[in-house]
Amino acid sequence: MKALKYLIPLSIISLIYNAAILFSVTLNLDWVRTRAAGGQYETFPIGIRFVDFLMGIFMLFLIAMLWNHREKPMDEKGPMVTRIIGYTFFISMFFQIASRSMDERWNAIPAGILAVTFIALSRRESNR
Repeated sequence: MKALKYLIPLSIISLIYNAAILFSVTLNLDWVRTRAAGGQYETFPIGIRFVDFLMGIFMLFLIAMLWNHREKPMDEKGPMVTRIIGYTFFISMFFQIASRSMDERWNAIPAGILAVTFIALSRRESNR
């Protein structure tokens, strides 16, 4: 699938952006307050900070996975896993759009790119 040639680099950039937001929430940085958790916190609760740290680690895993499978085929469970990840980002995109924070709504763009990429990757793998 030729679209993946462009989607994978865009997705890696999107994942780096997501990881930056998640690790910034973990560190409770000022710039991210309007871009995460609906923009409703002056200081992020420890539970949100912990979950965002774990999600940031997962974003790093996804970057490595995309880089490894940009051309190389996956194992037999790969298409199902990438499809689930793609649909998860698709759902995330709708939550981002529904956010009360205008800054957080911009996060829907990387989520949409990631949804399309992972679904396209699962289709590529299913056709092999």
